[in-house]
Amino acid sequence: MKSVVKIEVSKTTEGLFGPQESTALGSGFVYNASGYIISNEHVVGGADEINVTFYNGDTVEADPVATDPYSDIGVVKISPEEVENLRPLPLGSSSDLQVGERVIAIGSPFGLSRTVTTGVVSQKDRLLQTQTGYSIPSVIQIDAAINPGSSGGPLLDFQGRALGITTAIETRTGTFTGVGFAVPTDLIRKVVTGLIERGEYRHPWIGVGGQNVTFETAKERGLDKARGFLISYIESDSPAEDAGLQEEDIILGIEDRKIFGLEDILSYIELNTRPGDTITLQIYRDGETTDIDLTLGTRPAPQ
Repeated sequence: MKSVVKIEVSKTTEGLFGPQESTALGSGFVYNASGYIISNEHVVGGADEINVTFYNGDTVEADPVATDPYSDIGVVKISPEEVENLRPLPLGSSSDLQVGERVIAIGSPFGLSRTVTTGVVSQKDRLLQTQTGYSIPSVIQIDAAINPGSSGGPLLDFQGRALGITTAIETRTGTFTGVGFAVPTDLIRKVVTGLIERGEYRHPWIGVGGQNVTFETAKERGLDKARGFLISYIESDSPAEDAGLQEEDIILGIEDRKIFGLEDILSYIELNTRPGDTITLQIYRDGETTDIDLTLGTRPAPQ
């Protein structure tokens, strides 16, 4: 609880009658003793002013460090001398989570600081669509209540270790309906390191689009199972184009790991690779399977 903070931000946006100032609430948690605090990109990104309130009521101003819209992760920094007993939150391993495992979410829904809700891991390895057009892989689905203001708060195991950052809810009403999502710590570690050390995180990139193989597609192509990713387009000047991938190719594996769909591709390259790495894809083309080496690029900045 002492590691979790309430975040209040003010932003200036262009309105119909000129610049308009708005305020928003979110949550975050202390990452290390140097004063770095993790939250969501959609909470702290583009903020003119960021104020962080700690468990004892102390409020200090934070400076923006960097954000990554592709993973919805943002980092801000406070001066550690301004806060007594700054307590970083230890990070656990999200890959060790089990479906059905009990978890705790802490945040500031509707501005109510240090609100605790509990639930279970409903499912792992979800894809969460972002406004960038790309999806966040390996997302944790939970049923612990999350509401506006909770975003950026930690998802914890019962040993008090962070397993993710709560980031979104699935809703048609704007309030919680039993389906929440958290970005996993296995991705957070990589992204936050890049944001702190370089001011950016470079995501590995293949440069293809398409859809998961359906039963009908598998039958048409002579595959014995409905698995894999069917490429429907290849971006120009992309690693996929350079490697010789073609439209209508089906990605069946990466480094001899079976691929069942897009979520497997994104999870593997995001959690196990970086730009410049070469991977071997198992490609199904014209009734035959072949290996193609591909050197990963850097995902272009959002438009």
